[in-house]
Parts: sequence; structure tokens; C-alpha cells
Amino acid sequence: MSKILQQSLFVLLTFVIVLSSCRKKEFDEFYGRPETLADPIYQQLQAKGNFTKFLECIDKSGYKETLSAAGSWTVFAPTDEAFAVYLKENNLTEVSVDQASAIVRYSMTYDGEKIERLSDNLTARGFVKNSGFRRRTVFYDFVYDGTDNDGRSIKVIAANRNGSYLSTDFNNKNLPYFLPPFMTFAGIGATDYNYFFPGTEYTGKNVGPAKITEQDIVAENGVIHIIDRVLTPPQSIDQYITTKTQYSAFKSLLDKYVSYSINTDISHRYQVLTGKSDNVYAKIYSGVLGFSPNNENYLKLDANDAQAGMYTIFAPTDAAVEAYSKVLLKYYAKNRLQPGNYKAQLSELYALRPDIIRDFVNSHFYTVPVWPGKFSTVNSVLGEVTKLSPSNVVDKQFLSNGLLYGVSTAQNANSFSTVYGKVNLDPTFYIMKQALDVLGYTIPIKTASLKYVIVPIPDATLVSLGFSYDPFFPTAPIRGDLTILRRLLQTHIIPLGDRAVPNFTTAAGILETSNGEYIKYNRGVLSSAGTEDLAATSDKTIPIDSITTAVNGADVYATRVLAYTALPVSKHIEKYGTATTDPYYSFFQFLKNNVTLYNATTGAIQGVSDGSFYSVFIPTNAAIQAAVTAGLLPKLANGLPNYAPTDALDISKVSKFIQYHIIKNSVASDGQKTGTFESLLKDESGDAAKVTVATNTTTSLILRDVTNATVNVLLGANDRSNVLSNRTVIHQINSYLKYQF
Repeated sequence: MSKILQQSLFVLLTFVIVLSSCRKKEFDEFYGRPETLADPIYQQLQAKGNFTKFLECIDKSGYKETLSAAGSWTVFAPTDEAFAVYLKENNLTEVSVDQASAIVRYSMTYDGEKIERLSDNLTARGFVKNSGFRRRTVFYDFVYDGTDNDGRSIKVIAANRNGSYLSTDFNNKNLPYFLPPFMTFAGIGATDYNYFFPGTEYTGKNVGPAKITEQDIVAENGVIHIIDRVLTPPQSIDQYITTKTQYSAFKSLLDKYVSYSINTDISHRYQVLTGKSDNVYAKIYSGVLGFSPNNENYLKLDANDAQAGMYTIFAPTDAAVEAYSKVLLKYYAKNRLQPGNYKAQLSELYALRPDIIRDFVNSHFYTVPVWPGKFSTVNSVLGEVTKLSPSNVVDKQFLSNGLLYGVSTAQNANSFSTVYGKVNLDPTFYIMKQALDVLGYTIPIKTASLKYVIVPIPDATLVSLGFSYDPFFPTAPIRGDLTILRRLLQTHIIPLGDRAVPNFTTAAGILETSNGEYIKYNRGVLSSAGTEDLAATSDKTIPIDSITTAVNGADVYATRVLAYTALPVSKHIEKYGTATTDPYYSFFQFLKNNVTLYNATTGAIQGVSDGSFYSVFIPTNAAIQAAVTAGLLPKLANGLPNYAPTDALDISKVSKFIQYHIIKNSVASDGQKTGTFESLLKDESGDAAKVTVATNTTTSLILRDVTNATVNVLLGANDRSNVLSNRTVIHQINSYLKYQF
């Protein structure tokens, strides 16, 4: 190679080296780690010098590389002083590998967040301000030793969904913190915090039982908050109840809803990690429960909804369950269950009526946090606020997936304490209970704030009427004519509004049922339109056997069913209008001879439709005569009523008179309905003439017509008012109602 060529190559090589150096410098300046960037979490803790124990735990748990490299974590780091307290309280000289792993993983939450952002809940729609009080940690429980429903030892993993298990989810526990934005948002304060953490001062910067002493230390891979206590993962509701013998009875009921399902993915993962051949079973609580007590993921309606929510359970002690079993077993223990202790009998009751046990358990479940000051404002999964108070609480725990209150008294759920509860619990009325549920009548009568009287119908009576319950037909388990059954059930459900339960044994009165029909009570007996149709005097009323009070009314037990009538309204007018001395005589004579209004074959009155409700106000015979004299009704030459006029104008007079005395609503002297109602009488434009019920008490019923004149309903012992008919009430009035067209 010539000397000139060598020199040329040297110059070229020198140029390439210089150019490469320039390029590398530019690359490093653009892509290299900035000199101003804070050190990673591990190195910052190391530099501070007061986290040697926590760093030892990080080393033991294998998280040194994670916390020294890129990422985004929030770490709540306990000081060496905090570890000294922890070791002393737990009588330890050092922290084991498992303990170290639990401490570190529970101190780490996903995404590095400063204090100002921790109270915001990240949802699919973005951040919801101030609603967050928890974050998902790195910690989760894996496979543990358990027993299946037959008592066999198996390897178990907790469910991570309500009613199911998803093998791609680790069921991570969440870490709670209590910051002012959330506390204000939730309407809670220091008292609520210290209820669960009495040994820690509430500062507004609390993480579980710890206090944040230094905040917002920004690192390359996240944010550090320094705390004054070592935090360890709390148990889940399922784990806690399982380890506490005072809840063994309640746990035995929870176990009724547990199944174990083999999971091939987790089994394979476990076998690879351990070298063992065991299969792993997911412990799954039935979806009929309000939530799964072993699920750490909350409702999962949103990916991060556990940031803003957790469960609450009121766990009754064994003594509380035993005391309440007397309610649940009242109608079963004597005749249907084998003698034995209450736990065995409740187990047998579950086999007979799983819905009773389900409602009992669910009455203690809440899918929201029930803070100590919120007992009376939060609904359970059954839609009820607790009837308990903090004075009933004997144990309180802030667990990983919910609040637990151990209580000395079981919930007195509406399913058992209301008028519905008696029908629900007593197997004598099982068909009625099922019919109420299937036909949609349950919710009002088991709402404690709504007052009712229920007249239960025994199974034997319903069977004799052609009704039965057959679960073989899941979409239509109630067999029989449902139209008839609906009307029958509605007649046996009496809403009270703001009235007290009547004194059925010593007083008399009339009550509107849930479908607008009426029944009557009179010193220990009941009657309805159907019973009053019966021929025998002894059959017209039904003796009351007994009365049981409930939180929202009473159950009145009668010997027969309160039947409705199939007769047309005219037949009940005729009943008291045949003889000249009958109170409805003159009115009925005008009615039956009016070919425009009355169908003599069927007894139908024109304008009175099946399925609608009416009131008929019948003037006394003397009042009818007064109307005849006044020219509102036709008369004979001698001045007496002309019951069968042939003149078109006279026939029209009769029609209008009768129509104005029938209104489109059922009204009785029960103190309930007042106001203006349409009559059957209409003018040429089709507008109905109105009648006003001006006064309505149990002793006075006063009407006002369009001329502003008033008439009184006769409510004496011998008067024919509050006569029950087909969706209609018939009254005797002392005068007649006047119209003006």
C-alpha cells in the first residue's frame, strides 16, 4: 500500500470516529437518563438511611430489582422505628421471607400517585374526584389448604368474582387510606376512623392503622410516602369468619352456598411452582348471595371500582343466631324437623326452604361500606337499613375486602318481621307465599314503612279452589286461573296507610283492600261481598281465629276465604229493593223498569263496566218521593212514582237520576277518600257531572252535588250503607243528588 493511500485511510478513519462520537453524544443527550431525574425507589430509601429493615424485606421478597428499575409504583415505606415496634409487638427478632414478602407487596400499589391524586377514583370515564379510599396492592393470597363440602382435604384458591373465578385475575388485596377529600365526600370523620383504628391518631393522612409522616417523595419509578407503622395484609371477610369460633353458626350457613370447582389453569400453575401433583379448587360462593366474602375485587362493574367501594357484613355471633333461630324455626321445629340443636335444625330448614336461609344470610350483607355513623341510612342487599345500632356491636374489623361488625343480635329482616314474614315462614301458607312472590305482591307488604293487614289463605283452602304450586313449571309454577287468584289475593291484602291496626275483636268497620274492593270486620268476624252472598246466616261472616302483630301491621287468621262476588251490582240493589218496605225499593223499581239502563236478562247496568269501581248512592224511599214531587222523576196522576214510564222524556229523567247517583270510584265510611268524582251522567258534550265527597270519617259520610246541596249517607245500625257488591259499595242517603242538565 502506498504512503499516500495509507494517509488517506487514516484521515477517513479519523473522520468516522469523530462523526460516531458526535452521534453517540447526541443519542445520549436525547435518550439517556437525565441527570436531574430522581433515583429509583430502592436507591432513595437506601440513601435516607432509616429504612434498613424495610430494604431487608425488599431484598428477601425479591423486589429489589423491581423497585430499582423503571415502573410506576406508590410505596408506603415504614421506617426502622416502625419495624422496631412491629418486631416487639409480634415477639420477633427478625422477619421471615414470607413475612417480608407480605409486608413489601402490601406496601406497593399500582401507579405512582401523590397524595393529591389518591382520593380520585380512576374509572372508565376518567377520574371521579374525592371518591377513592383504597388502591390495589401487589399482594394476593395464592393456594391454601382447605376442605371441600364433604370434609376432604384439598388445595383451594379464593374466588375473585362474585359467584365465579377468573384464572387471569390474582385477587389482589386493597390498601385503605383516609384523606380529607374522601372523608368529606363520604360524610365521615375521625370518629369513624378511630372506631376501627382506636390506637392511631386521626391526622387526615392515615393509611390503615398508620400515619403518613412524609409524603410525595418522587422517584424515577413512582412515589414514596413514609409511614410510622409496618402494614401487613389483613384477612378477607371469609378468612376472618373462618378463624373465629364465635361465628361458627353463621359460617355454617354461609357454607351452604359454597361450591368447589377444579381450575385447570391454577392447578397447572401450582404444580409447576411447587412440583406437587395436587389439583386446585376455586372456592366459589353462590350468586344468590349479595357478594362473595372471599372476593377482593369488589363488584367489578368498573375495572377499579374497588378504589371507591367495599363490602360490609354484620356477622351475628352463635348466641345471636341461636336466639333468632326461634323465629326461623317457629313453624317447622315441632312438626317438620327432627329434634336436635339449632344448628342441625337450621341445616334441615335449608334443605326444606333454602330461600329462608338465603334471606337470613343476605339481610346481613351490604355491598357498600356502612360506616359507624351511617347505620340508619344504608340499605342491605335486601334493600333494608339495619335495625341494629353500634350498641349491638361486639367486634369490629376493617378487613381487606370489607367492614365486619360482629353483632350480639341478628338482623330482624323484613322477610320475617313484616306481615309478609308470617306467610313466608309458616308452611301452612306456602302456596300463598309463592303466589305473592310470583305475582309481584311481595315488595310492598314486606316493606317495614308501609302498614298492612294480611289475611293469610291456607294451602288447603287454595287447593280446594283449584290452585297449586309446581316448581316443575319454572316459568308458571302457580297452577290455576291466575285472574281469579290475583283478585282473591288482593282482597286479602289491606293497606292501612297511616292508620293503626283496627281492633278487630271489639270494634266494627270497613277496610279497602289492595285492589279497591272492601271487606268488613265486626267484633271478631270478617265479611266480604262473596260471603254476604251466601244463603245461610252463619256463613255470611267468617270468625277470626287469631291475630299476630308485625312490624308493619298484623296478620289476621280467619277460618274461611274472603270471597268476592260474581253477581252484578243490580242484584245487590234488588236484594234490598223487592218488598215495598225495603230501603232500596223505589230506586230499584225505577232501575229495573228503565229499558235504557237496565238489562233484565243479565242484570247489567249501562255504564257500569266489569273490572271498574263504583259507588251507588240510593236515596230513601221518602227521598225518592220528594224527587218525584220536585219533578226530577216521573209521577202518576195521584202523585206517586211512575216506575215504568213510557214517555221518552220521563224515561230520560229516570236515566239521568240514576246515573247521577253512581260515581266512578268505590267510597266507604273509612275516613280515607274525599274529593270530587265523576258520575255516570254526562251532558251533550260528553262531560261528566261531578259529585263531591265532602266529609269522610268512620262515623260520617257527606256528599255535595253540583247545586252545592249536601246529603248524608245513613250510617246507623239499621241503615243499608257500606253494602258490598261487585267492586262497588252501595250506600243509603237521606236525600237525593240534584244535577243541572
